[in-house]
Formats: sequence, C-alpha cells, structure tokens
Amino acid sequence: MPETQAGVHVAGLRKTFFPGTVQEKTALNGVSFDLAPGEFAIVIGSNGAGKSTTLNAISGELPLDAGTVAIKGRDVTKQPAFKRAGVMSRVFQDPMLGTAASLTIEENLSISARRGATRSFRSGLKKADRDRFRAALEVLGLGLENRMQDQVSLLSGGQRQSLTLIMATINAPDLLLLDEHTAALDPRAAELVVNATLKTVGRQNITTLMITHNMEQAIAHGDRLLMMHEGQVILDLDRAEKAKLTSADLVSRFHDVVSDRMLLN
Repeated sequence: MPETQAGVHVAGLRKTFFPGTVQEKTALNGVSFDLAPGEFAIVIGSNGAGKSTTLNAISGELPLDAGTVAIKGRDVTKQPAFKRAGVMSRVFQDPMLGTAASLTIEENLSISARRGATRSFRSGLKKADRDRFRAALEVLGLGLENRMQDQVSLLSGGQRQSLTLIMATINAPDLLLLDEHTAALDPRAAELVVNATLKTVGRQNITTLMITHNMEQAIAHGDRLLMMHEGQVILDLDRAEKAKLTSADLVSRFHDVVSDRMLLN
C-alpha cells in the first residue's frame, strides 16, 4: 500500500540496544506494515518479540536506528513523542496509569478533551462538553454516563480502563495504540474492556493497533493479525484468513514459519 494511501505506514523499523557490547540486542529488525484508515490490527508474539518496542517506536518514545513512520501520509519519524500525541493516543496495561484517581470522571474526560489547552478545565466546561462526554460513555453500556461526578477512585479496574479508553479516543485520534490493555485485568473485566474497545473503535472508525497475548482475542476480533518474532513481522493474516484458524492452528503456523526461517538462515 503506498504511503499516501495508508492510514499508517511503517517501513523498515530497526532498533538495537547496547550496540557493540556483550549485551547487544536487536529489538526491531526491519518491521514493516501498512494499516488502511479505520483498520483494526492485532499484534501477537512471545515475550521479547518486539511488540511493545514497535509501539514505542511508532509513538516516538523510542528513537530508531532506521526506518520510517508516517500517519495519513505525513512522515512523523523525526517528531518527538509530545508532537505525535496530537495525532495518536495510547492505552497501557496498567488501568491506574491513564486516569487521575482523585478527580471525577467528568474532570478526567475534560482534561483529555482539552489536552494542550491553557484554560482551566473547571472554568471551561460547558453543557455541550458534558453532553459529549455522556454520549461517549453511553457507548460502553456501563452506566458511567450517570456517574460523571463520581471520583475515579471508586471505579473497578475494568471500569477505569474503559474510562481510559474513552479518554484516549475522545478527540478521535488518527491512530490508537493499545499495549496489552486487558492483561492486568481479571477475565470478566478483560472481556468488559474488549467489548468497550470494539464499540468505541467501531463507532469512530479509528485506525487501531492492539497488542495481546490472548490468541482467542486475536482470532475473534479485528481486521488483521500480525505475528511478531525476533523483531520481525513473520505472519500477516486478514480477517478471512484468521477466521479459519483455531488457537492450536495459530501456534502451529508460528512454529512452521520459525522453522522455515531457521532453515533459510
């Protein structure tokens, strides 16, 4: 897919930690893929495969040795993370990281909606803002739209992570990065957050890159499945291809691809 047509264009990402030492580690070894506008891709792979490092590179948290990152045809490779934050949002694994516990749901949303503004969120909040926040929360089906004056500290982990998701998408970013955002939750809360993710991303048609270790999630959801190993994308399946697979099939495909690569090398 040409860069100008891609929602996200990632080409030849390379990163080596501690080069020239006994601790030298190649974390990214030519990672490349394109995402069409509104496409939802799920990334899987073992620990150390380069999944979070790829997200760090895309978000600008990690300087690259080589490679290109472009969002909607604009090269952002040299931009620092705070500038890229204007076009992309990220939700991390820990549900406590994305929200301020001592503030209300409404105040947390107001801060996210006014990110970069100098005006006080308390003085600037209008009825139109509250209506907007209420509509965004209603999509979750958790009743949080009726609790906007409650402190976030009163929410469960799943509710809090769902709120973090709404905060990350309130301004409809060009790219949403989800870094194992259900891994720290119990199964019930994880399912809640996955459903919230599907509703929110689908409603706004946000281009999304989601890391998970849950192969059932990876098969059941999203438009694409990207499998990583040793800093490379080794498998790229579309919705129809992955829908035919079971978790066992996916493990088998992984071993087959890795074995073939070892033989070639």
